[in-house]
Amino acid sequence: MAKPLRATITAVSLAGLMLPAHAGNEWEPVRQGQGREDIGTWVRSVDGMAVKAFKGVTEVHQTTLTVLALLADIPGLSHWVYQCQSSIQPDQYSADHTYARFKGIWPASDRDVLFRSTVTQQADGSVLVDSLQVEGYPPQDGFVRMPYLHNTFRLVPLKGQWTRVEFETQVDLGGLVPTWLANAVSTKAPLVTLEGLKAQVGQARYQIKSVQDLPAYYHKGKLIDLPAWHLQP
Repeated sequence: MAKPLRATITAVSLAGLMLPAHAGNEWEPVRQGQGREDIGTWVRSVDGMAVKAFKGVTEVHQTTLTVLALLADIPGLSHWVYQCQSSIQPDQYSADHTYARFKGIWPASDRDVLFRSTVTQQADGSVLVDSLQVEGYPPQDGFVRMPYLHNTFRLVPLKGQWTRVEFETQVDLGGLVPTWLANAVSTKAPLVTLEGLKAQVGQARYQIKSVQDLPAYYHKGKLIDLPAWHLQP
């Protein structure tokens, strides 16, 4: 089960501490955002991992509740997450589990993974959706199982119904991964994913009015407490 991350994350220029630090491996900028709605991306080498850790940051003119509704739409992940071809909540697992399949980039095979998500509110009011790979899903023909995936979305409510979205992933794709492919994943994934999120989040089905409309595991324990202006679509 993923453990909630406890450290408060600072400004965007210093962001990126959501995953464990790796001594000597600093974040390298890939794309500098030119405005609040643009997307900035970074990568960082991780010892023993073919794919660099990657992160992206942007701001969307949507309430934090709306962005949470988008993240909670498991079947909808394939519409915006990089290379995701399908995702479901398997019947044999609790609702906080997701089984996802990802399209391989030639010559790599398709990948799949089972992960479990936890949702926590930080001391600064931001909301962290933290997803970690777990074992147990039966092997599937034609898919290489990802042995590790740690993905986080940190949502920061801002004034005027804006939300800062900070997205970070560390992944082991499993199997043999050419260097050029590993580099392509780490540089393209944060940009494509956040572009997809921005394109999807304005849809009517995500304009919910209450935290109670989110899945139950989104408000286990203490209920998410958002500013009043982030509770109205």
